[in-house]
Amino acid sequence: MKWFKSNWQWAALNLFAVFALVWVTTQGDLSWNRSETFDPLLESGKWSVRFLLICLAMTPLNTYFGWRSAIKLRKPAGIWAFGFALLHVLYQWQVSEWAYITLPISFFIVLGLVGLCILTALALTSNRLAMQRLGKNWKRLHRTVYLAGIAITCHAILATSMSKIIMVRDPHVQPELYTYLALLIIVLTLRISIVKRLLKQIPLRLRRQRAPQPAPVVWTLPNQGPDYVPDVYWRELDLSSDDLSIDVESDAQTQAEREIVH
Repeated sequence: MKWFKSNWQWAALNLFAVFALVWVTTQGDLSWNRSETFDPLLESGKWSVRFLLICLAMTPLNTYFGWRSAIKLRKPAGIWAFGFALLHVLYQWQVSEWAYITLPISFFIVLGLVGLCILTALALTSNRLAMQRLGKNWKRLHRTVYLAGIAITCHAILATSMSKIIMVRDPHVQPELYTYLALLIIVLTLRISIVKRLLKQIPLRLRRQRAPQPAPVVWTLPNQGPDYVPDVYWRELDLSSDDLSIDVESDAQTQAEREIVH
């Protein structure tokens, strides 16, 4: 129970990924009946993009919202993105048996292969042994996940736009993929150091604006009403008790002189 309490989010993510994998491999039907409208090639590619977005979104969630558990979810989300990308390639081989790889190679195929190669390298080095051997180069290698996200998302957009069958089976695929591209741009923008500094200063500015203004200082002088001293001109600490005593002594002296005259 202790392990589940501390790792339930990790378990929920993997359970969700297993459900998605079963749904894709069974073509949306647990009876394993082949559907004419369900396209496992398309669905496996979309799930690869989705899990890659989840992987890239974990760091901004930790940075800006303080969700520390998000760091633990980066690795499984990235591995599942690689798994669905590999499944996507296997479905493509089942359909065409690599007949689509002909010279000259289409640009969208190049993008897909680049993204797959990067995800493969990242999946193979997602362990402590690779971190120890690669050292500082490990972090540099895993930063290429940004390039993989751009390559795979653009590959999906170009591939679906060139296939009439896909557009018939899923007419909403293009708006969905463009939404993923917009989310990818937002996630990558939030990682820029300048953007980080600017966004982190926003809560401080809001606190300064909401800070209550100090109340005006009220001084009560003898034989006079309260005198409100605005905080704009001088502070309460700038007015000493000696200044008031001088005024009080002068008033008393004037009153004594008047009594002598009378």
